[in-house]
Amino acid sequence: MVAPLRTASITSPAFYGLNTTDSEVTLDPKFARFAENCVIDEGGRIASRKGWQYVAQTDPVSTVNLKGMHRFVDIDGQEYFGAWSDTAFYIKDGGDLDPVTYTNTPAVNTLADGNWQAATLNDAAYLFQRGYEPIYFSPTSGTLDDITTQGKGTPPQANTVLSAYGRIWCADTPTNKTTVYWSDLLDGAEWRSGTGTVGSLDISGILVYGNDEIVGLGAHNGRLIIFCKNNIIIMDDQSAGKQYLDPADMSLIEVINGVGCIARDSIVNTGTDILFLSESGVRSLGRTIQEKSQPMRDISRNIRKTFVAEVSREDKDLIKATYSDHFGFYLLSLPTDKTVYCFDTKEALPNGSARVTRWNGLDHTSWLAFDGQMYMTNTQGIAQYYGYQDNGSSYQMQYYTNYFDFQMSNMVKIVKNIGATVFGATGQQFVAKVGTDYKDNYTSYSLTIAQGTPAEYNIAEYNTTAEYSSGAMVENIRIPAGGSGFVIQLGFESTINGGFLSIQQIDLYVKQGRLN
Repeated sequence: MVAPLRTASITSPAFYGLNTTDSEVTLDPKFARFAENCVIDEGGRIASRKGWQYVAQTDPVSTVNLKGMHRFVDIDGQEYFGAWSDTAFYIKDGGDLDPVTYTNTPAVNTLADGNWQAATLNDAAYLFQRGYEPIYFSPTSGTLDDITTQGKGTPPQANTVLSAYGRIWCADTPTNKTTVYWSDLLDGAEWRSGTGTVGSLDISGILVYGNDEIVGLGAHNGRLIIFCKNNIIIMDDQSAGKQYLDPADMSLIEVINGVGCIARDSIVNTGTDILFLSESGVRSLGRTIQEKSQPMRDISRNIRKTFVAEVSREDKDLIKATYSDHFGFYLLSLPTDKTVYCFDTKEALPNGSARVTRWNGLDHTSWLAFDGQMYMTNTQGIAQYYGYQDNGSSYQMQYYTNYFDFQMSNMVKIVKNIGATVFGATGQQFVAKVGTDYKDNYTSYSLTIAQGTPAEYNIAEYNTTAEYSSGAMVENIRIPAGGSGFVIQLGFESTINGGFLSIQQIDLYVKQGRLN
């Protein structure tokens, strides 16, 4: 008797994102074992990420090795998009990067490191970095000056700065890592002791399990969040109907022990939450603030082991992150490995973690998202997340399922056909792969999305209108395939070079059999 074909279908492949932590065979097939240079699109399906291209460079183009950037909108609504290298500062003017004069009047700073953190307050921008005189940018002069030139005292040479509740907050100096300092109300240049509401708070007396070091600062729901390496301190004041957080009335709300932040620039406020990098992975603070009884969400739980190992190889000062409300993801960049982890924030998984994909081959040094766009600093200027090429070059998209056994663990499965519903640019090529029994050798099948008039399908039907433009088709493909084993793995790879690819559904047809 001929054995009937059995079918396994994966709708919305990789809907749950990467999982490198749990046992492969017991995983839900909607998890992915590999998802390189992918995103989870609006329809919840695996798709190629966008590429990047330069949008602002020097004229003539030169190597500037940008390390960071800050967007500043003045009181009249004019935008100043600044960037810096280790030794220079620039303003984006259309498609050009124009050098900005830095006065350095006291001659305190010898610029050699571009690890600045910037903040905006009351029509001025402020740049802080440990061991450097803080810098002040005013749109009136269009130049950068040391804050001390304002004649209002000397601010701490702090490494982390935050603009919140009407003042500048900073911490982590070369000689003091346990004190938070704040400026006068609405005046980030005023640091004279005893003037206005200028002040400081030493957290040493707050911590009950030994001392700690401040790494970064955050603000959420009217509260000041102090991120230390092993603790998180939450401060508030007692004023009802407050407009500003009053330091004179500030009191301790909570100390979260045993978890902290290890990278200053991983701290990102999403509007409803704060995400940050801890020793054990990416964490969410929002639910903990709202309800003390609720556990802190472990955003990277499904990739914890491999992710933490990669983070351990990094210089924590160079780890950068951003959040894009438009794209619905939090990006964390690991520059040593040229890797970016993309944490999808549109919908949490049942265990509280986020759906994760991984981008590789990217050497951007900082990221910034606003107004539906995302920008990166790079070797020759400011780049934008755009199109489907990396600065004119192709990149490789890879998606592999985990191994699955059709719930017949003791039976050999003989692969007969592979079916796939794909959505992508006409003519886009990709390769389907079949692997068995945890072996590294795969059988490959080259495929192409048919050339044709792309009006056959309405992109809106696939919930992708915000991500893809016209020139796309949906195609159902079924091809003969081979391979035998107790467990099966499928892979899809595509060279992205101007087109895009999204995998809508996968079908695998097998017969039950035995090996001779």
